[in-house]
Amino acid sequence: MTKPSLSYWSIAVLGLLWHLMGCMNYLSQTAAASLGQLPEPYQGFIAQRPVWASAVFIVAAFAGAVGCILLLLRRRVAVQLFGLSLAAWAVALAYTAAALGMAGNVILSLAVSLIVAVVFLVIARAARARGWLR
Repeated sequence: MTKPSLSYWSIAVLGLLWHLMGCMNYLSQTAAASLGQLPEPYQGFIAQRPVWASAVFIVAAFAGAVGCILLLLRRRVAVQLFGLSLAAWAVALAYTAAALGMAGNVILSLAVSLIVAVVFLVIARAARARGWLR
């Protein structure tokens, strides 16, 4: 097995930080004190979000974070977790776009998260192809 480059490790760590921010975003939406600090429209959206949509958000954020941990551990299963995260972000974006329309910062945030999920899936697949994952 070949050794990954320094950029691989840097990207994996930065990815973990990014995905942990997504996890914290979800957790802050479940805390009453944090939720009360959000603008009224966001509070209403979160309060009326169906359970399945919250579950999709959990899967998207946490699968990406675990995928980054697995990249750091050089495990092949990271590829599947990034694929799961990407699929969940796509569902979250579709639901939010349908619920809110295509305007707003929430849609932009989800679109960026979807792009990041694509990037990490590509990175994980490239690492697997190079023999960096076992």
